[in-house]
Amino acid sequence: MSEVKYLIGVDGGGTGTRIAIAGLDGVELVRAEAGASALGQGIDKAWTNITLAIRDGFAKLGLKAEFSECAVGFGLSGVTVRAWAQEFENKNPGFARIEVETDGFSTLLGAHNGAHGGIIAIGTGSIGEAWLPDGTRLEVGGWGFPTSDEGSGAYLGLKAINHVQRLMDGRRELTDFGRKLLSITGDTREKVFEWMGKMKQGECATLSPVVVEFGEKDEVAKSFLLDAGREVEIIGQALRKSAPELPLAICGGGLSEALRPYIPAAFLASTSRPQKDSCAGALILIHRAMQA
Repeated sequence: MSEVKYLIGVDGGGTGTRIAIAGLDGVELVRAEAGASALGQGIDKAWTNITLAIRDGFAKLGLKAEFSECAVGFGLSGVTVRAWAQEFENKNPGFARIEVETDGFSTLLGAHNGAHGGIIAIGTGSIGEAWLPDGTRLEVGGWGFPTSDEGSGAYLGLKAINHVQRLMDGRRELTDFGRKLLSITGDTREKVFEWMGKMKQGECATLSPVVVEFGEKDEVAKSFLLDAGREVEIIGQALRKSAPELPLAICGGGLSEALRPYIPAAFLASTSRPQKDSCAGALILIHRAMQA
């Protein structure tokens, strides 16, 4: 077996894959991206996009990717389904070592720079996780699309497509918000059914930017965002039931930032922004594993 020369952190979700390559000291050298690698969208698809991103990262460094020289930490959506996680590990394409965790836990490690705490991750999907000083792990939500993902892009997308349905049959009045949604989904019953037929988690979440765009101009859009903000608070309250002083970071980039005005103010004030992202957290995961 080749000697490990590089550490890689991988953040894989329903919309895209982000990777960070580092030396054995854990200091990032380069980042790269590729398509989705949530395990629920297919194990082979996940590995294809992960390896594409890793090869691209090494190409940016002017190097050829030698998987046998790499140890990889993964924060992946879908790992809570043990059968998926096991199949993913079994299909390792030759990396010297892999450590597989949920994307929620890698987000937590990044948010608190490796320290204990909790996170509410809001992106294409959503989840709340905590890691307590006694080693206890807590998880809230994260049951997956379409039944969970409260407060997320997919959650807002489901509300948006339901709004489209209500517009189509006269249960709601058509406004500019509705017109923008119809320009994406189609403006006939047949076209809307066709759009919904292709509607997986990522596709559904593509409607969320329209909801955000009209949040301060349309009462229906605003109500959707306020509902999402309340769901974020509910996740946080559940995490704090057994640890009232739990430091909580709200994570997830663009959507989590856009939601901040709609999250109840008192709860928002008790949270922080993340120190680092999920990709950095996955790198922390593998760096620690190699030092253990």
